[in-house]
Amino acid sequence: MIYNVLLVSEQKLKDSTPITENVQSSEMRYGIQTAQNIFLQESLGTNLFEHILKLVQNGSIDQPGNSKYKELLNNFIQPMLIAYSWYLIIDNLYVKAVNIGLQTFNSEQSSTVGIKELTYLKDNAKNVAEFQDNLLRRHLVFNNQDYPEYTLTTNNGQLIPEFAGAFRSSVTLPTRRYVNGSMGPSGWGGSYGPDPWLDCPYPWWYGMSRKA
Repeated sequence: MIYNVLLVSEQKLKDSTPITENVQSSEMRYGIQTAQNIFLQESLGTNLFEHILKLVQNGSIDQPGNSKYKELLNNFIQPMLIAYSWYLIIDNLYVKAVNIGLQTFNSEQSSTVGIKELTYLKDNAKNVAEFQDNLLRRHLVFNNQDYPEYTLTTNNGQLIPEFAGAFRSSVTLPTRRYVNGSMGPSGWGGSYGPDPWLDCPYPWWYGMSRKA
């Protein structure tokens, strides 16, 4: 099943995060697969997401004709997955599910961090992950011609790509602008010439706010 394919290795996740060698493989696989199925699929859309999984599964990602997908995987997808995987795994490092319930553990040489410190670590990890996610989305938006699956529309319940910025805060970038000293039909944000629709460098929908 393609959804069992990992787009980043457990070792690369360890090498790129504070995760130590004694962290169980199952915890890392959980973080990677959850990050793929939720956050990555949201950014790529189901069609491109499944296409990448198939290319990795059958090994054709390394063929010359798929060089764009390989670059997408190495330069954008993997950094984003590493960041989101670490964000998700932090919870499992703090609390362990055992047969008597959820437990935290101490040792003679260390003590468990409190919820305040955990929240601080989670917030920092989330900021990094959302930044990497935003880089991925920007690349896809401005290079969508290289990935036909990204704009492929289906009607069978698959997710379409999330085009807006990845940051979950309620920040709105201007989608309207002044043109020659007057408000253009799409609003404010700087003059791009006499026709406000033709030479703005950004799509009208890029940067619209999304709320958590």
